[in-house]
Amino acid sequence: MQRDFTFDGAPDARIGLGRNGRYDPDTDLGALKKLKGQQSYRLRGGIDVSKYNEVYVWCRKFNVPLGVAKLGG
Repeated sequence: MQRDFTFDGAPDARIGLGRNGRYDPDTDLGALKKLKGQQSYRLRGGIDVSKYNEVYVWCRKFNVPLGVAKLGG
């Protein structure tokens, strides 16, 4: 668990999942809740987390990754 998360900010920052460097927009979990510290997000039904190995902070406005973290291990 990452407790020391910090983010400088960006427009329309979202949280979602991806695999091997590819973000999946269908996994959008919502807006980034805060710029610092631990936070949690609820997975929507139908998202099979076993298919993903990364968590993304994604800029939906410009369609670019702002940060990526590996899941597990």
